[in-house]
Amino acid sequence: MKYHAFLLDLFNTAVAACKPSACMAEQLSKLDTSNGICVVGAGKAAAEMAAEVHKTLGDKCYGAVVTRYGYESAGDTGKIEVLTANHPTPDDNSLIAGKQLLALVKSTPATTPILFLISGGGSSLMCLPVDDVPFADKQQLNQFLLRSGASIDEINTVRKQLSLVKGGRLAEAAKSKHVTLMISDVVGDNAADIASGPTIADPSTKAQALAILQKYHWSPVGSIANYLAKPEASPGHKVASEYHIVANAQHAIDAAIDVAQKQGWQTQVLGYDIQGEARDVAKIHAKHALACKAKGQRVMLFSGGELTVTVGKEYGDGGPNQEYLMALALELDGVAGICAMACDTDGVDGSKDVAGAYIDQTTLTRAASAGVNASELLATHNSHQFFAAINDLVITGPTNTNVNDFRAIIIE
Repeated sequence: MKYHAFLLDLFNTAVAACKPSACMAEQLSKLDTSNGICVVGAGKAAAEMAAEVHKTLGDKCYGAVVTRYGYESAGDTGKIEVLTANHPTPDDNSLIAGKQLLALVKSTPATTPILFLISGGGSSLMCLPVDDVPFADKQQLNQFLLRSGASIDEINTVRKQLSLVKGGRLAEAAKSKHVTLMISDVVGDNAADIASGPTIADPSTKAQALAILQKYHWSPVGSIANYLAKPEASPGHKVASEYHIVANAQHAIDAAIDVAQKQGWQTQVLGYDIQGEARDVAKIHAKHALACKAKGQRVMLFSGGELTVTVGKEYGDGGPNQEYLMALALELDGVAGICAMACDTDGVDGSKDVAGAYIDQTTLTRAASAGVNASELLATHNSHQFFAAINDLVITGPTNTNVNDFRAIIIE
């Protein structure tokens, strides 16, 4: 546990660099508030972003944002109402938020600009299906997609085709000028994929969405299949989108690297935007770490991005960062002098409210003493049970931001 506190400090540094209070000032200073400003937002960072707007602009701003339960800001949001809903599966409050935020945009006068605040998680938190699809069917589809192994851009293509607010449709309802500030949780920072791009024009089609569902062996639901099979509607006007990504994974990781280097560590970035199955990426990173160890290097390996876990019929509790670490521990097999931490910057990794976990050379022996078997639990994607048994979970609570994964490996 020699480096546990150090790695946790680096993670906290990465998160702090992407807090709204640290990344929004420049863009807020450019806004024209002479006619007031309407604020509309969705995402895990939405409430904290709203608080920063109110702190900077005061009562010149009003509006509403929706965030995850428990992610309400500790700061004052003034005339900006904070709604809450469920994540990662939308609930009734997600539907209420979708209706309220769309109505707010439609009612904003042409003379009052709109400031959209968008961050990861907004897809679930603000949900408003097309009229032909019952909300219950949309909820069921969302659960299927999350377990299918589909990439985030594939999931978003489907979501956007079935929504009245995603894929630029929220901004299309605006009569006034608008600008979007985004905290990116998307690999590659494609603005159209952050919270399913409610203010960004969507080039995807119904046919593409249906092909994605078929690719992952979806059992068709009548309302959705029928809607996606209908001819495409005539394209509406293009969304004139001005947007700024104020924080992302590279921003977070570089902040941690700066601290590590100032403490004398050599550093390597394995990738800011790594995707793939958590256990497969772990094998690659273990091989790299062992090669560094064999060369006698004292180095830290950093990476970000968004890993996935494709589950079968049997699956337990956990998340991609915990599964990555359990697989990494198995690949390293107790070699001395290597430890690692992997966490999600929003404070929630998968199905439990834990940010991630920690491993070192004692992980597997301590697990054996606790009566848990890493290989067996990896097979059923039960990484949370594994790390809970050895008390190596990282629990931060809501961080009020979200730029995806933070991973760091130390090689002594």
